[in-house]
Amino acid sequence: MLELQNITYSASDENGEKDILRDVSLTLEDNKFYVITGPNGSGKSSLAKIIAGIYTPESGKILFNGRDITDLPITDRANLGISFAFQQPIRFKGITVKDLIKLAANGPADKDMNADICDYLSQVGLCARDYINREVNASLSGGELKRIEIAMTLARKSQFTVFDEP
Repeated sequence: MLELQNITYSASDENGEKDILRDVSLTLEDNKFYVITGPNGSGKSSLAKIIAGIYTPESGKILFNGRDITDLPITDRANLGISFAFQQPIRFKGITVKDLIKLAANGPADKDMNADICDYLSQVGLCARDYINREVNASLSGGELKRIEIAMTLARKSQFTVFDEP
């Protein structure tokens, strides 16, 4: 379970300090799917980045499975089982879909994970035969990249995944 308690976050721009989130509290239970909607600039991405540890709130607490993770960096949160999928997936020149998913699964370099990788790709609606050996580069559409990114979170076996504009 993830719990946000009185989260406040501000950002500065050329016009000065602007409140992005003010005193936000919510509880997200295990094994549920939540969607946060709102207009552009309403703080959805900022909230996602605060949960992932990319941004640090000015005040409030973040509890994950009862543990205070407010001050933990993104790597420590990932090690606890929190994944983050960016609004614009990163493109990697020279790396294949298979290698990327294998990295996400933390699989040994010498282990044949093709069956698992094919299963992850199938779960996100991609034909493994068409994608497993493709490079993750400009030839993939945004939708294909997003599906591959979701397959990576499945491979990580995350306990909690935040998708910024899936």
